Formats: sequence, structure tokens, C-alpha cells
Amino acid sequence: MKRVQAVSGYQIARQSMALTLSILLIPFASGTLNAQGGYAPLDAPGLDQLVAPIALYPDSLVAQVLTASTYPQQVNDADAWSQQNAGLPPQQRADIANGMPWDPSVKALTAFPSVLDNMARNNSWTSALGNAYYNQPGDIMNAVQAARVQAQQAGYLQSTPQQRVYYDGPQILIAPVNPAVVYVPYYNPWRLYGGWVSPWGGFYVAPPPLGLAVGLGLGFAAVGISIGLFAHYGWGFNAWAPNWHGGPVFYNHAAYFSRSATVFNHGNFGGYNRGVFEHGGRGVPANFHPGATGFARGPVGGQPGFNRPAPAARPAGGEFANRPLAHSPAAAARAAAPAPSHAAPAARPAAHASAPSHAAAAHAAPHSSGHEHK
Repeated sequence: MKRVQAVSGYQIARQSMALTLSILLIPFASGTLNAQGGYAPLDAPGLDQLVAPIALYPDSLVAQVLTASTYPQQVNDADAWSQQNAGLPPQQRADIANGMPWDPSVKALTAFPSVLDNMARNNSWTSALGNAYYNQPGDIMNAVQAARVQAQQAGYLQSTPQQRVYYDGPQILIAPVNPAVVYVPYYNPWRLYGGWVSPWGGFYVAPPPLGLAVGLGLGFAAVGISIGLFAHYGWGFNAWAPNWHGGPVFYNHAAYFSRSATVFNHGNFGGYNRGVFEHGGRGVPANFHPGATGFARGPVGGQPGFNRPAPAARPAGGEFANRPLAHSPAAAARAAAPAPSHAAPAARPAAHASAPSHAAAAHAAPHSSGHEHK
């Protein structure tokens, strides 16, 4: 009996030691897994799938969503707060949002409750979009443009009384007709693109808003969102713009790097940018010429100024997102009306050493030779 008890005690001791070692090794194993696995770069179809729900939003709203998607928990918190305070006057809502400990992009989205709610309901998609934007910023920008090309070629993306659609070379720009009022387009991304992009699994498509005014493929609520109340905080709609040449989005005249600690490869922005739209294949529209090339092909997190972007010159007046660029000569035959004004192109942004010299050009005023697409 004593021998059996001694053996059992020995076995118990061994099992206890093994369990202890397993517990101690869990953090190391997890760290190794994260270091080796981390972010898996996406191909063109995978990127198309992520950007399809937001690609037809106005440019500045796209920039806000991309940055905010790197903060999925803040998006959830902001959405819960927005629903709890939906009855407050807009000015009071803006005042309270300004004091919240959220990223400026998340604060900016409090002006667009439907967008915020869509991101919160589709939290796994939001997280995936944030990781893709952080790791493949140029590829994401090209994916948005590719989706716009598909929608335009199908006849769904045209100027309406709510928003204007312009060309700048190969790039398609979208801006509100009235700089003070923004209409968020409503569309089902899995139907509008006609099978060009596969639906994101489990993605919730909200029902059309009340009073929907149906346009050509896109719907718009009868009443737009006034953004004037949010302008003087510095994080409002006009403070944001995408960088169609592949760098981080612009925020208040500078390249803006997300400081999220939840994205893969934090501190290594753009490390997996692969230029997947520079080659033909699935997910790349025929004759599509990407604008975001040559940016962040390797690690950039250690470069001077990372997460401390220097100011970059932009057009005065804070309305760069509402003055789309000229129609390209190649598309002149499709144009119907000239753009109303002329201004010099914006100076290059100095926020990032790897940013191309023409990165800010996508936000200049229309040229006199430019045309709006209708």
C-alpha cells in the first residue's frame, strides 16, 4: 500500500510540475505566436471586400472611418454613448464628445451616428479594416479607388444634388455639394457591385433610413447632417482627407498616424504594403491604374517623427475636402460641366519621410479645365 501511495505521489508531483511549467510558458508562447504570425497581408479581392461598404462615402468620411477603425473598442464605446445621448441638442452632443478620451477620428464620427453604429454592429469587420489600413495603407487607398471605378462603370456613381463626383487623373473624388451639409450615401455593397466583391461573412446591412431619396444606385436621407457645430473643435469633417497616393490620411494639414495599441505591428505603419493593385488579376478592374505606389514598402516605424507628424501646407480655409480636383483629359469625353474655380495645387506634406512629393495634390481646388462627372 505504501509503495502505491509513493508512486501516486510521484505522479502527482510530476503532473503539478508540468502544469506549472505550462502556465509559465503561456506568455512566451503567445508572444512567439504574435511575433511570427501577426498580420497576414491581403490580396486585392480581400481588400475589395473590406472597403466595399465605405468606398462610396465622401472622401473626408472615408478618412475618418479608416483611422477610427484602428480603434474598434473606442468605436463601440462611442456608439453606445451616441445612442444613450441621441436626444441631446447637437451642440451639447458635440461639447460632450469633445471631452471624451477618444481618438479625434472617433470623435468626428459622433456627427454621423449611422456610420458609427454600422461600424459597431460589424465590429469584426471594423477591426479587420483597421488592421488592413494600418499595415497596407496604399493598398487600401487603391482598393477604395478600384471600388469607385467599378461603381462608376456600372453607372451607380455619379454626381447628385447631394454630392459631387470628380476625376483627378485616374482618381475619383467625392465631396458634398454644400460644404456645410454632408449626406451619407446608403447602399448595399454586396448588391451594388453585382458580384464583383464577395460579401463579408456576417456583415450587417442596416435598413434604409426614413425618407430615403433614391439616386442612381445610391440612396440619400431626405435631410443631411450639418457639420458646422463640429468645425471649431478641430476634429470635424473638414479636418480630414484621404491620401490617395498611399500614405496615412491627412488630419488638420498633416499626415496622421494611428496610435492604436491594438493593431497588428503597432509602430510599423505600412510594413506590409505590397502594391497588389499594380498587377492584373482578380479584384483589380480592367485598365485600372493605381495611384498609391511606392509608399512604405518596408518598416517605417523607426523613422524620425513617427506618430509626431510635422505640419504640411494645405489650401487655406479648411475646405480642402470640398473642392474636388479636375477631371482628367482621358475622361473629358464623359464630362458634362466645368468645375467652377481655379486654385494652385497644395504643397507637399512634410509629415513622413516616405510620402511622395505629390501626396497632398489630391486636395487642391478644381482647375479651370476640370470637369464634373454626371
